[in-house]
Amino acid sequence: MPAVNAELPLRANRLELRAAEIQAAVQRTAARCAEVAVTETVTLRLLVMLGREISALLEQTLRPHGLNDTEFRTLMMLFSQPDGVAHPGELCASAAQSPANMTRVADGLCERGLITRIASEQDRRRTILRITPAGEALARELLPHTVALTHSLFEPLQPADRQALLQQLRALAMRIDQRMQPPPIGDLAALR
Repeated sequence: MPAVNAELPLRANRLELRAAEIQAAVQRTAARCAEVAVTETVTLRLLVMLGREISALLEQTLRPHGLNDTEFRTLMMLFSQPDGVAHPGELCASAAQSPANMTRVADGLCERGLITRIASEQDRRRTILRITPAGEALARELLPHTVALTHSLFEPLQPADRQALLQQLRALAMRIDQRMQPPPIGDLAALR
């Protein structure tokens, strides 16, 4: 029995150990290349790692209900709409999915009777996705589980710290958005 208890802290500290490994690797790189920004690089690497881990936790919560993270986000985006309707293109952006993958996700949700797909009356080339009563019922069933997970993850942070983190992440999102914009036409000559 002591061996089991000895393993628990290692499991509980898995991400802490991984974070320390990332920090050490970035510091070693910075020792060889002075322009490496250690704090910023470690922060970005931790954000990526935590994103994957949070997705994995959410997948564990959703798996017993037959959904994955992308399907859940798609269902919740429809659930959050006042009329339960959205176009696939809108969902692609919100779910960070390609049109091909969103088609696959919508196909799966349609097959399970959680959403419907119909042609738009205004433009027959556009598709409208609508959450069904079964989809709404599943969303309502899953919300307490995902809300509990979210609360447990942020519990150690004080409300002011949560708000500050949210503002900092939004600022980072805006900066990334700026970086993803193509340079103005006049700046293209400078790139050559």
